[in-house]
Amino acid sequence: MQEYLDLGHMEHVTVKDKDPLESVYLPHHGVIREDKTTTKVRVVFDASCKGTNGISLNQTLMVGPKLQQDLRHIIMRWRMHPICLSADIVKMYRQVVVTDADADFQRLVWREDEESEIKDYRLIRVTFGTACAPYLAVKTLQQLAIAEHKECPDEAEKIITDYYVDDLLTGCETVEEGVRIYKEMNNILRKGGFELQKWVTNNKELAAKVVDDGGNQDGKIELKIDEIVKILGLIWDKESDSFHYSVQLPLLHDVYTKRKVISDIARLYDPLGWLSPCIVSAKLMIQKLWLAGIDWDEALPDDLLAQWLTYRSELNDVSKVIIPRWIGSKIDSFKELHGFCDASSVAYAAAVYLRCITEDGKIETHLVAAKTKVAPVKQVSIPRLELLYAVLLGRLLTEVAKVLNVESKNVHGWTDSTVVLAWLSKHPSNWTTFIGNRTSDILSKLDNTQWAHVQTQHNPADVASRGCAPLELVENSLWLHGPWWLQNYYIEYARPKSISTDLEERTIKTYLVKDTAIDVPIWDRFSSIQRMIRVLAFCRRFLKIKEVNQKLHKFESYLTSVELNEALDLSLKECQRRELEMENTQLKRLNCYQDDRGIIRAQGRINKAHLPDDTKQPIILPNKSNFTNLIVDDAHKRTLHGGPLLMLNFLRTKYWIIGAKSLVKRHVHKCVTCIRYNASTKNQLMGQLPSARVMPARAFLNSGVDFAGPINIRMSKGRGNKSYKGYISLFVCMVTKAIHLEVVSDLTADSFIAAFKRFLARRGHVSDIWSDNGTNFVGASKELRQIVDNASVATDVREWLGNQIVTWHFIPPHAPNFGGLWEAGVKSTKFHLKRIVGDSTLTFEEMTTVLSQIEACLNSRPLSILPGDTTDPSPLTPGHFLVGEPLVVIPEASYEQSNISTLKRWQLTQRMMQNFWRRWSNEYLTHCLQRYKLSKLTPEPQIGDVVLVKEDDYPPSILPPSRWWLGRIVTKHPGLDNIVRVVTLKCKGVLLKRAPSKLCVLPIAV
Repeated sequence: MQEYLDLGHMEHVTVKDKDPLESVYLPHHGVIREDKTTTKVRVVFDASCKGTNGISLNQTLMVGPKLQQDLRHIIMRWRMHPICLSADIVKMYRQVVVTDADADFQRLVWREDEESEIKDYRLIRVTFGTACAPYLAVKTLQQLAIAEHKECPDEAEKIITDYYVDDLLTGCETVEEGVRIYKEMNNILRKGGFELQKWVTNNKELAAKVVDDGGNQDGKIELKIDEIVKILGLIWDKESDSFHYSVQLPLLHDVYTKRKVISDIARLYDPLGWLSPCIVSAKLMIQKLWLAGIDWDEALPDDLLAQWLTYRSELNDVSKVIIPRWIGSKIDSFKELHGFCDASSVAYAAAVYLRCITEDGKIETHLVAAKTKVAPVKQVSIPRLELLYAVLLGRLLTEVAKVLNVESKNVHGWTDSTVVLAWLSKHPSNWTTFIGNRTSDILSKLDNTQWAHVQTQHNPADVASRGCAPLELVENSLWLHGPWWLQNYYIEYARPKSISTDLEERTIKTYLVKDTAIDVPIWDRFSSIQRMIRVLAFCRRFLKIKEVNQKLHKFESYLTSVELNEALDLSLKECQRRELEMENTQLKRLNCYQDDRGIIRAQGRINKAHLPDDTKQPIILPNKSNFTNLIVDDAHKRTLHGGPLLMLNFLRTKYWIIGAKSLVKRHVHKCVTCIRYNASTKNQLMGQLPSARVMPARAFLNSGVDFAGPINIRMSKGRGNKSYKGYISLFVCMVTKAIHLEVVSDLTADSFIAAFKRFLARRGHVSDIWSDNGTNFVGASKELRQIVDNASVATDVREWLGNQIVTWHFIPPHAPNFGGLWEAGVKSTKFHLKRIVGDSTLTFEEMTTVLSQIEACLNSRPLSILPGDTTDPSPLTPGHFLVGEPLVVIPEASYEQSNISTLKRWQLTQRMMQNFWRRWSNEYLTHCLQRYKLSKLTPEPQIGDVVLVKEDDYPPSILPPSRWWLGRIVTKHPGLDNIVRVVTLKCKGVLLKRAPSKLCVLPIAV
């Protein structure tokens, strides 16, 4: 503290400026370091101590960005120099002055001895212990280098790159260059008020020329990252120009806990991974501690304690490991980096070696850096672990190459995994996400051509991935210098010719078996009460036979009524013991009692009636027992699938079941046989109208077609002309609901095509047409398609047919509700036809005339509800879209002689059509908004459901529900609203499409 005053680094605070409003007093204490050669006693200022407001000075200070490179990078470059130099700055922090405004934040109190008066002081230099001190000191040093860069560019650059805090680690090629560095470095730093001390070099000639004022006598420098005492300290010896490790094991603890073990492991200092084969064992120990699930202060299990003590005792041998400082590099040397990686089941590792070739052909290889990581706790295949170590090696090679300034083309990666080489040989997009992401990471740092295969016995990373004792590392040339063939002038970069990526994935399965006896009642193993009673009776007979006194007894070959009743009584008692609770409120009302056979019965008010005892005092059964379900099922079969009332009357002659009505009804509703005879279907919610019905389009551009009939027609009048069956082909416009009727002679595809051609000639081209799955429609669609695809047809004819062909849409089979538009047209046509024709038989011409008149009437019907106001225009009809007015209307006056220009007449016509379409959108479309039926959403059938298929081809009298086909749903086809209205089911080995409205789901669990 006196030295602080003598050097002017601390000043006394006078009474005048003793208590300013903004000031901070720092606690301080002394630390004695016997291992130091210069300052053995240091003053430590605690700027992290919180004041009365609960805030410390360091909490209010900014730390500042990182300015200097990592110590591991500085050591890597230091190893590149044949001649090395080391020094440190005297009291570096205390050479930087703090502004007068900030000095009050570094106040303290101190007295020389106990009898002296306590005085107030303030530190006027950067104080070690404040959060911003490292940044301020280093920034000042680097700013000095920037200011002197023009005069001494090489030394200024070394100040920026070769300093770690206040320690200088640099080097050169010649003694003359070393002397220049010594002089220029001192000159530059003196200009900033810094002084270098403890100059050390490995060259004796240079050491003789370097004047070290109070330098380092033993020539040993400890390289460390902070002031914490470590178990392993990295030390450089100038005499041998090599690194070795100082081992300072703490005293043994009485009890080792996870906290103490991890605390000791955290002190292992190996910045460049030279001791990775030894350190990886410590990393594995941490993983084992976590997997063991022990608490922080819980004693280690005996097996883990033995492993830790063995590892700890082997650490003393680390001091025997020697690492050369210089790695044979010179300015004119050819330099290459060779990285090796490997993985084991517990860890994976990467090691990088520098290969230097001098001008005289001398080759040296040395370990530069290494890294290890433990394998993930989750089981990962060895190939994937090998891919992880390739990622680790790629990143390490990129880092070392940048620090040592090695060209990327001279960087090589080696692996003993042919699978990794195969993954790297193809683009990452060919692989799964896990492999693709990691191969992309590797290839972004190292090209595929820079990877080669190495045999496992020549792979130094194998030593680190498996771990070894420190004593084994002393003479391990493979680890310290790499494989022997790196010393050869030419290296063969081998890659397997054929690499297979189709690997077998072997999964290790572990089964945990718990032997637990589950008490399952016997009635849960049967579906019939009669079968259960018989099995139980036979078991009781077997036990009787085993008894000594029953060996000579002869039993009948069949079960007697006594044996069956005893088995039933046994089942009843067991069911009541398991399921009935005597405290139940319903049981109390029944005034129950236990008879002489141990069966619980209900005691009612009809004991004096002339009825069987079982009816007057029925046996009580629970509602939710499977035994009761078997009793009800047996009653249902005994009453020949009778209804709920009949079953209840039958059951109450012997049993009183709690909640019997709901149980019986539930059983009847689940009986497959009853459901088949009372099958009923359900309709789904009415779906959305297709786009062809709500988008404006020319009349009949999108049409639906159906057949009606048969009707009796004859060729001509007169005697001898017999009648024959004819049919009506109905075309309906999907947009305007306009109807076109044609008479056809039969239901063949040829007759329909002829009618279809007449329809096209009168109504124009049709783009899309909808119909059911009638054979004539399907055949017509196929025939038209075959005509277009027929190669024998001339090109121009095929082109014309291709333009005329329509897109045919078929609704689901047996689902007329999907074609409600044409079904309604057929109904309306039949309405008029029955009233006009009656029982008469018309000729083909007469029928064509009648249908044309009916067509005109149907196309004159209003599309929406008639307006109530007489001033409103006439209602909109399909005829407006065909001829501009209803087809059945009183003719208006002729305006042919009026003086209206052709253009105005055309504009008037267009205005009329636009008005029709506007009214169609406003009146007709809004009328279609409401659902007049099928307005409820019903539960959908599920895949795997067993259903009855309703067939409309047969009258109910011929094919009743009991004869409907059984099928199983295999696929659902939801619509755009995600509601299923069509399913595919498998019925008698054939796949059928049906609407759910034609299906009845059976309550059968599949």
